[in-house]
Amino acid sequence: MNKTTEREVYRWLRSQKQAAGRWLGCVMALGIGNGLMIIAQAWFLATVVHSLAMDGQERTAVLPYLGGFLLASLVRAGCLMGREQAGFRAGQAVRQQVRRLLLNRMGQLGPAAVGQRPAGEWLTLLLEQVEELQDFFSRYLPQMTLSVAIPLLILAVALPQNWAVTLIFLGTAPLIPLFMILVGIKAADANRRNFQALSRLSSHFLDRLQGLATLRLFNRSRQEKAMVASAAEAFRVKTMQVLRLAFLSSTVLEFFASVSIALTALYLGMSYLGYLNFGHWGGELTLFTGLFLLLLAPEFYQPLRELGTFYHARAQAIGAGDRLMHFLNEPVPQRPEGGLACPAQPAVEIVCDRLTVQAPGSDKLLLNQLCFTVATGEHLAIVGLSGAGKSTLLNVFLGFLDYQGTLKINGIELRELNPDHWRRQLTWLGQNPLLVCGSVRDNVRLGRHELSDDAINKALQQAHADEIVANLEQGLDTSLGEAASRLSVGQAQRIALARAIARSAQLVLLDEPTASLDHDSERLVDDGIRRYSAGKTVLMVTHRPLQVQRADRVLVLDGGKCIAYGEPDALRVQDGPFARLWHSWEQELDDMTPLATSAKKGVTEHA
Repeated sequence: MNKTTEREVYRWLRSQKQAAGRWLGCVMALGIGNGLMIIAQAWFLATVVHSLAMDGQERTAVLPYLGGFLLASLVRAGCLMGREQAGFRAGQAVRQQVRRLLLNRMGQLGPAAVGQRPAGEWLTLLLEQVEELQDFFSRYLPQMTLSVAIPLLILAVALPQNWAVTLIFLGTAPLIPLFMILVGIKAADANRRNFQALSRLSSHFLDRLQGLATLRLFNRSRQEKAMVASAAEAFRVKTMQVLRLAFLSSTVLEFFASVSIALTALYLGMSYLGYLNFGHWGGELTLFTGLFLLLLAPEFYQPLRELGTFYHARAQAIGAGDRLMHFLNEPVPQRPEGGLACPAQPAVEIVCDRLTVQAPGSDKLLLNQLCFTVATGEHLAIVGLSGAGKSTLLNVFLGFLDYQGTLKINGIELRELNPDHWRRQLTWLGQNPLLVCGSVRDNVRLGRHELSDDAINKALQQAHADEIVANLEQGLDTSLGEAASRLSVGQAQRIALARAIARSAQLVLLDEPTASLDHDSERLVDDGIRRYSAGKTVLMVTHRPLQVQRADRVLVLDGGKCIAYGEPDALRVQDGPFARLWHSWEQELDDMTPLATSAKKGVTEHA
């Protein structure tokens, strides 16, 4: 990382401290209070020893000073505890703010752009790298102020006692931050390389874990295991490089702090022996003065040593902040955003003319000159091979991708509609049900807190999910667990369908909602979709012959282009791409189980 980039990242990190302004103020105030108590402890202790050893006072005479020493110790302990708690709150506030920025930016990018990166990389960005900012804000930034404020307080009380010791303090203090910076530069580069290795390892491991069944099927487990081991070894080596620099830095700081304290002790010892006779402002060096200054010497260097220790937090934060800042500064793809509201009516009419979509950050065309029309209340089946542009078309309707050409909704250009208002008129259901870790009620509502239990039960019944809830011990209040672990895929899809049904939508977007379901679950979900979508405009990406047969029109895509469009019965009898696709479906059904064969029979009977 070059110096210019490092300075930019550091400025960005400091700009985030506004989220923890009051907590950082508390940390510094408590830190200064701790410094004052250090001086008070040294003064009380030196007074007690001088009074007993030199003045010959009775023990009862020094009891008030001992009480003051104990009181200062208690106050100091309170300051340290409060400083730790306030520091944690400061780091927590910043981490929450940064995660909020990251999630907002991911929302701005939309699923089309987010899906271009592995899930493991997003997890590393949101979890690991954001966590590395904690010590920077809770420890390093406050210590930057305290490493100046506390030494200045000590110098202010040491100078009237002895100017020579004050000069020793001033002369040796810059050595610690100097070597701290020299070691810290290497530490920042090592941390940045470490985060890159961690990101690659996380992405690689999670992707292989999700595709474990496929790897076993193609006998690639051993090769992929070796690749994961190689990535883990690279991460281990870079982690050890960071630790080596951390130990080296600590050793250097302890060495120079010890040398500085030794110089102070040497001067005081030589002065007591009579070999040195300067620095006392014309008076004599008393036991109180020597002990007071000797007690303050380690505390004078302690803030600088702590700053050196926390300097690695700075290096870690810069290594993590480089990726965070780079992501937050990435240009957001332009998306249609207008201010008009979609007219309120049961269904929408869609007119698409020469619709073209370009891949974000690339010249590749995802959709090329699409032309089709969907009348109010019609059902359009979108078919095609993988990568044909089917999901891209749905993302355009969701407002996640910009487009060229014409795409009118009820006579209004989509880019002129207010995106938030428009999305409230949509219902989307994909092939992988997304359920949060909450109760059944939470998942059906999902942001619609005004939804009553009667409406929830009605939606569950229409989605054939009421029997699922009836078998749960706590009904609607039953927690579904992480990733709906308590439900099968078919049951989870029916809960997701109930959530979609609970919305009053004009346009229903379906992305192969029955693709990964067994025959019984497919039949129930398909029946719920059919009843819910009656009278609504529907765009469905599907490869199920029965669903295609029920559609009013079919749009066949290939390479982002429309290669066939029309009524399914008319296209099927023509010698074209849809007929060939239909024939391939029939062959697949012939090779499948009796359940699939019965599905084919249902298509034939419907036709």
